[in-house]
Amino acid sequence: MLASATRAGTTTSSTKPGHAAGAVRTSGAGGGNGTPAVVVVTDGAGQQEVTVSQFVAQLDEAARRRLDSMHQRLRLLEQQMETLEAEVGKASSTSSRMDTYA
Repeated sequence: MLASATRAGTTTSSTKPGHAAGAVRTSGAGGGNGTPAVVVVTDGAGQQEVTVSQFVAQLDEAARRRLDSMHQRLRLLEQQMETLEAEVGKASSTSSRMDTYA
């Protein structure tokens, strides 16, 4: 995902490898007069205009999905580790008993 914002003449950007390049710029008054600022998100397919709050909500949603995915993967890995630890412990105790008979 490309994170880029233009505000008061300052532009910052960073691109994650493997993702399509794009741009984000702010337009509209926004602020004290009650008119929401509009963020124009540009990607390879064209432009989509959203308010700042919608843009932040979309970023939040994407981050939550990624975190949930990582959490599920971590839980699966923890279960696999517990299974392996139990199998190693079982094999070790069986090996110890066999050594006493030899």
